[in-house]
This record gives sequence, C-alpha cells and structure tokens, in this order.
Amino acid sequence: MVIKFSTANNNLENPELLMVCKISTNFNNIKKICPAIKEALSFSVDSFEFAHAGLILYVSNKQTVCLQVSRKGLCEKMPSVGSYYNKYTDKSGASHNPTETMDSLQPSSFTTIPIILRACDPASKMEIGVFKSSPATVQSYLNKATSLGIHIVNIIQDSVFGGQKDRNLRKLSVLLETVCTISSTLNLNQILHIVSQITADLFNARCAIFLLNETDQTIIPAVGVGSFDKELKKKFRVQKGLAPYPAFIKAIREQQPVVLTPDNIESGLPLEIINNFSYARVLLIPLISKNSALGIMQVDRLAHDKQFDQEEVTIFSAIAKATSIAMENTKLVDTLAKKEKLLQQLLEKLICIQEDERKRVASEIHDGAIQALLGIWYRIQLLAISTGSDDPNKNELIKIQGLLGQQIQEIRRIVYNLRPVMLDTYGLGPALQALVRTLQEESQIDFELVMENQILSLPANVELTLYRIVQELLANIIKHSQATRVQVTLVNGEDNTVLVVKDNGTGFNLTPPSRDDPYGNLGLANIRERLTLLGGTFKIESQLGWGTTVTVQVPTQLAN
Repeated sequence: MVIKFSTANNNLENPELLMVCKISTNFNNIKKICPAIKEALSFSVDSFEFAHAGLILYVSNKQTVCLQVSRKGLCEKMPSVGSYYNKYTDKSGASHNPTETMDSLQPSSFTTIPIILRACDPASKMEIGVFKSSPATVQSYLNKATSLGIHIVNIIQDSVFGGQKDRNLRKLSVLLETVCTISSTLNLNQILHIVSQITADLFNARCAIFLLNETDQTIIPAVGVGSFDKELKKKFRVQKGLAPYPAFIKAIREQQPVVLTPDNIESGLPLEIINNFSYARVLLIPLISKNSALGIMQVDRLAHDKQFDQEEVTIFSAIAKATSIAMENTKLVDTLAKKEKLLQQLLEKLICIQEDERKRVASEIHDGAIQALLGIWYRIQLLAISTGSDDPNKNELIKIQGLLGQQIQEIRRIVYNLRPVMLDTYGLGPALQALVRTLQEESQIDFELVMENQILSLPANVELTLYRIVQELLANIIKHSQATRVQVTLVNGEDNTVLVVKDNGTGFNLTPPSRDDPYGNLGLANIRERLTLLGGTFKIESQLGWGTTVTVQVPTQLAN
C-alpha cells in the first residue's frame, strides 16, 4: 500500500470517493458483482458521509464499468470519474490499460491495495482517492474509504474463489492481503479498519477490535465493522472505560482464543452487552506483543449461523498475530518520533544557550578587555609622544603600541565572530558581505558573493543559522581546501531559500569520516543539526582534485 497526501486547494464542502480497480487477469464476472458493488457505494454515501462515490473497473480487453452514487439532493456528477474514465477508455468503452496513478488527479489523499486473484499477479490492484476533504478530516475519510475498498476487493475475490476447491487459495490470498496492506502503513486507525473489514468479509461476520488503556486497563472500542445500524454503533462506543469482560480477561491471561457459544456466552459477557448486540457465537483473540496485551479482536455470528470451526480459529489467530506486530511497529515508530522530537528540542535549546553565551562573552570582552586595552594603547601613545626623539625608548614604545593595536584588532575580530553585530543590525545580506570582505583581506583566496533576487528579511534564527553555516564552510575552505577561488550564492526562491558554497580546491572523497581524515571534523554535523531544526536539507558534492560544492535549502514558507 502506498499512501500520499496532497495540499491541493480543493472544495472542502462535499468529500468525494473515487475507486479505480485494475484487473489484469481474465475476469468474467463483472455484471454479476455490479449490484453488490453499487450497494457498497450507496453505503459509503449513507453512512460514511461522502457526497459522491464512484468506481471504475478496468479489466484487460474487456468493457470498462463505471458506477456512481450521489447523496440525495445532489445531481452533479463527479468530475474525477469523468476525467479518469475518458483518459483511459476509447469510444467503444474498452479500456486502454491505464498506467498512470490516481495522484495525477490531485486527490486530498489516496492509497493503493492489492487484489490477489491468482499467483504471481501483482498488476491487479485498487486505487482509492478521497477528494475535496480538508486536512483535518482527510485521514478519517481515507480510513473509511480503505475499509470500503477492502470490502469491494473481497466481493471481487469471492466471485473468483466461489468454488469450494478454491477456498484455500482464497484464505491464503486474504492472509497475504492482510500482511501486505497493514505492513505498508504506520497509521494505527487505518490498520485497525483494514483488518476489521478483511476479517468481517472473510468470516461473513461482524468484527470488532478493543484496545486496552495502558493507564487503567479499561477497554477502548476502536473499530466495529459489519453492521449498518447507527444505534448499534453508539452502543459500541459507550463501552469505552468499562473493565474488561470475563471472556476478555481469560483470553488475555491464557493468551489463547476464547470461543463463546449460546451455551456459555453468559459466563463470558455481561447480559446487557449480549442483549444490546444480539451476541450468540463469539470468537475472541488476544492481541499480544512481547507478552504484553494490546487489546482484543472479536468476530461474532448470530445464533442461526454456524459455529466457528478450528480452521477459522487458526486463520483468525494468524490475522491477529499480524495485527499485533503491525500495532507494535506503530507504537515503536511513535515512541521513536517522540524521542526524536525531544532530542530536537534539546538541541534547539543547546544552540540557543550556545548563542546566548557567545553574545554574553562577546559583550563582556568588548566592554571589558577591549576597553582596558584601548586605555593602555592611548597611554602608550601619550607616553611615546611625550618622550623626546633622542630617547632610546621612544622607538620601543611605538613598536609596543603597534603590536598592542594588532592584538586589539584580533580580539575585535574574535568578538565579531562570536556575535556579528552586522547581522543583528542590518540582516543577513550585509553581514555576509562584511564576512566575505574580511576573509578576502585576510587570505589569498578570491571570494565572490552572489545574491540573486531580493533577500527578504528572515527570522533571526534562520538568518543566524545561514550565517553560521557560511562562516563554518569558509573557515574549512581556508584551512583545508587549498582553494584559490570561492563563490557564495544566496537565492531567495518562492519555495526555498538556497545557499550554495563552491570552491576550486583539492576536494575530498565522500566517505564516512575517520579520526585520521582531515575533513572528518569540519563541523558538518553541527550544520546538519542546525538545518534539521529548520526542516532544511544539506548536500555535499566533492571529488579529489575537483573542488567541493555545498548546497543548503531552507523552506521559504518556514523562513518567512
């Protein structure tokens, strides 16, 4: 499954659902499954609150099928359906083997799920796109759309695997579909919706997933699939915060499936719950990861339906195990993301402390040591002036005055590098000009500063970061590269502020740095860390004998 999100400016009033089913194998049951698919589309409009829902079914060398359903009171057709249909269908209605993905239509979000109809058939798939949905609601609509898509895929698969001789292949395809789909996303809600829909269709039963609250071990009703009753859905959600039922506790404690029948169901579930949901035959599987309970998966059938057999228990257990692994992965990724965010916050704080300390030290040196040295310099000057020309100490005083003046200038340079006053006062452009001019005077390198477009006033932290990067890179070039020419280019583009530093020096091999590598400690790690905080990128291009080019990009929307 591939999931993409777009920031396209869509009309956010009436969300639309488009599903495009591409089947490469010989499929002859199109007309047979159309009523069931249209019923599913109608459900998406009635219960999932889509304004329009459409499905285009392409089968190699077959007539293309296009189904659309709209909310009552809406007469307009879906433009996305017509656009896609006309692009890949000729006048006779035959398909053109569409290869372009749905993202060319710029949906708010879309995903892809596999359709396994025979071995080694990766070309069969369904694309699902949600249109005209806001960023705040698009994930919820995508979860519902994916659940519906899984249901329609199962309708297609059932029409192929209807014969009893193909049931094992059907079950295998469901397991493969489950593993492939849930392992391709790290969104927990999407995983639970997908698994529930697949399981409900496979067992021809209702499916529910309950999570356990880590704090107080109460149950959290996460997903319920298989019923169109809105009142029942309300009752399902009301269970949040209840203590686990006896059957739940048994399944978790023993880490084994629990099967409830009309004979023993009252010992496993409260009578009120049994009556509310008309429970009769229930199969419970614990979701376990590293001997820790994550929740419970449940499927149930009505009293007149057949009891769950051992084969179904085995298949359900396999689905639950795959789900547990996927849930643990999302948990690990979430934990890692939180730690990474904390690390970035600590890094940002450290950089702020570092810059504040530089500013404090620079101020103290300027107001203290430099002023004291200037006082000494003036006293030596007065002493030299008052000393007669025939005094043998006069030349020595003039010499000492000159040396002291040089040291004052050096200290001033150090203070400026600690906290460039030009940057605080006039901004990034003038500060870079002053830096390049100073380095030009101090080295034998020919520096060129190019500033394309108007350099806008950027936030202080962005300007300081870009300045420090240039400062670090130019210091490295002077120290290591043996370059004779350096070009610094700053471009303020529509999407990114781009900085390029290019030299004609000796260059170096782009290998991981070692202790013996003279280029291994160039402050590049510090540059990367600073850019990470701004969401920027950092690229080095270098080769021995051919110089080095460093390209830095900072998002303009962040910068502005």
